[in-house]
Amino acid sequence: MAKYELVVIWDPFLQEADHAAELEKAQEQIRRRGGTITNVDVWGRRRMAYPIQKKQEGYYAVISFEGEIDAANLHEIERSMRLNEKVLREMLTRVPEIKPRKEKPKKPKADRQPTEAQYGRAGFGVQETFSAGAAGAGASGRFNG
Repeated sequence: MAKYELVVIWDPFLQEADHAAELEKAQEQIRRRGGTITNVDVWGRRRMAYPIQKKQEGYYAVISFEGEIDAANLHEIERSMRLNEKVLREMLTRVPEIKPRKEKPKKPKADRQPTEAQYGRAGFGVQETFSAGAAGAGASGRFNG
């Protein structure tokens, strides 16, 4: 079953009872079109990032629902929200399904140590590295170039 979220911002100057009635209307729109409400998260009155219709604040609510709803019914839910003069903004999104990760078997730590085949020789000899650098510098320790 597909999962959706409807975020609605209502006019902040409505009375508390009006906000509750508008929230119930939005839930009824979803139920009428085949959705099942799973969660209603009322954020309340909050300051917006930018003014909408010359209002700095809005009354936020997030309605989570699920169902096998066709595109026409989803558009009708959005349309009914946009036509409501008390709604400042609305956004209907489909929540992506989280697929379980496939666990790869981990190798034991002993198997993860670098092998001689990976580096091409047994080790990094400190003496070899030092003597190679000294050969290019000459006897005085300066570069003869």
